[in-house]
Amino acid sequence: MTDQSKGPQKRTDFRSGVSYPIWYRDLDESGHGGEWARTTTRDLSGGGASFDLADDRRLTRKSGDMLEIQVILPPSPVFAIGRVVRVFQDERAHLCAGVMFVSIAPRDKDRIVRVVLNEGLERP
Repeated sequence: MTDQSKGPQKRTDFRSGVSYPIWYRDLDESGHGGEWARTTTRDLSGGGASFDLADDRRLTRKSGDMLEIQVILPPSPVFAIGRVVRVFQDERAHLCAGVMFVSIAPRDKDRIVRVVLNEGLERP
């Protein structure tokens, strides 16, 4: 049901643990999407995000699944295509996914990085 990490995770981007609304849906090979699911991020970086799985397919979600993603960052959403790289259970036994952005506009990635860095600077 869940992927087990082998060894320590390697992350190259600074992450923020602040929750942001996120919408996601499956993408098939033809690029068509399924129904949108809404949840919140567990963490966010310029390279990806992790979030609680909120859709009906959560029990069959696996590494390699492709998702269309909208992260709601004021004043407008950030759009990306992400690949599921990890499926895991959190401390509350909720099923979660970690995704890596594989397609994101440079200006959107920069917006995420600015928000994440500002959040890090504001926290004590």
